[in-house]
Order: sequence, then C-alpha cells, then structure tokens
Amino acid sequence: MRAWAWMAAAALTAMPAGAPAQPNAEQDIQIGGADTFRRALAELRARMLSPGERVEGWDRGGADSDSDLRAAGADDHYFLNRGSEGTSVGILTSRPLTDFAPDGWRVIDSYGSAAVRLPAPQLDFVPLSARYVLATRGQFRRRGGIDCTPGITNALLFEIPSAAAGPNDDALPIMFRMLILALEDQEICIRAEGNAVHGYRSRAFLPDGRTLPELTDEDGITTIVRAAPIDRLIVPPAPPAPPTS
Repeated sequence: MRAWAWMAAAALTAMPAGAPAQPNAEQDIQIGGADTFRRALAELRARMLSPGERVEGWDRGGADSDSDLRAAGADDHYFLNRGSEGTSVGILTSRPLTDFAPDGWRVIDSYGSAAVRLPAPQLDFVPLSARYVLATRGQFRRRGGIDCTPGITNALLFEIPSAAAGPNDDALPIMFRMLILALEDQEICIRAEGNAVHGYRSRAFLPDGRTLPELTDEDGITTIVRAAPIDRLIVPPAPPAPPTS
C-alpha cells in the first residue's frame, strides 16, 4: 500500500495558514509557544481528516497490490508511487529504515521505535524536497478488499546535505513532527484499483467508509518496479512557484 506517500504530500498542501507551509513558520510557531503549535496541529488534523462521501461497497473487491508485489519478489521489487507531489518508494520488508538510506543521508529527527515488532512491515521513502526525505515504517492488514493501518510505528527525517536548499526547507523539520502527530492514533484504510501490469490507483478512507479527499492523490499511480538504490528512484516535488506581485 502507498498511504504514507500521499499523506505526506497532503500535509505539504494542507498546512494551515501560519503553519509550516511558509518560510520562517518554524520560528513563528516556536515564538508563539505551545498554544500556537496545538492550534496549528488541530487545524492540520481537521483538514487532512476532513471526510467526504460514504461509498457503498468501499471495502469489497479492491486490488491486492501487496500480494502482487510479493509474487514478483519483495526482496528485489519495490512500489514506485508517482503523483502530483513527486515520486516515492514503498518497500515490503522487515529490515529497518536505515538499511536503505544511501551514504551521506543524515537523520535529523525521529519518531517511535524501530524495535516495534510488526508481522509484515511496509517502509516508505517520501521526498519532501530535494534536501529532505521522510521515511516511515508501519503495518497494513488486509480487511476484505482493502488494507488498513493503525498508523506509523517509526519515522525518520533524513537530510541530504549535498542537495540544494529549497525555499520552504526551513519549515520541513517541524512539518515532519506535525504530520506524525496529526495522524497519530487514526486508523486509515486504502482501496486500490488496477493490476501489476498497468499499475494501481488508490483512495483513502476512514474505517466507516467515508472518503478522505485530502489524503487521496487523484493523479497518483503506483507501479511495481525492480529494486534500485532509493536515491535513484525518488523524485522530489517541484519547488513552489514564487509569489506573484
């Protein structure tokens, strides 16, 4: 499943006004203190989890992309997720996130524990910019025709010191923390449509069958590809356009 790739992209576009979608937002929140942070976090969570329509039969008949990837060979195949906010990678493996980080990547923040035992973990590497990569570890469980996750068990924010800095990079470290906290303890389900030949398109749902439009990338498509170094596969989102006068 590809949930965290598009959730991270959604966080970048759903940031409330004054939260870290703007330069110097991290400093602004630190100056504002705990109350400012809590208000920004609550607004982000409300926007990301704002429900859409309830879909009849939403949990029946979806594609099982994880089984397709395992059939191809999970040791040497990955999910490649292309969408409106760049290209990310999903890996079905019990190995830790740090095993896949290229030389030169530096961990600057973390959440949870890599020691949490999961029956069939998924790792995701999501470029937030050319310089920062979000890496998550979690567990999806098949439920009828969908896959559901109780949340992230471990996450790392990597910095690539050799990469050029982007206009919003100063905000990304606090965005990492806000994204994790905004989705904490929230079960999310994913329904996939498609197949291993033509790729998969996915929609995010609440457990009661209501859609999550902010966490669904309508332009996103996932394919199964041969494994390769992470830094050769991911593509960061395009930098934001400069403000018009």
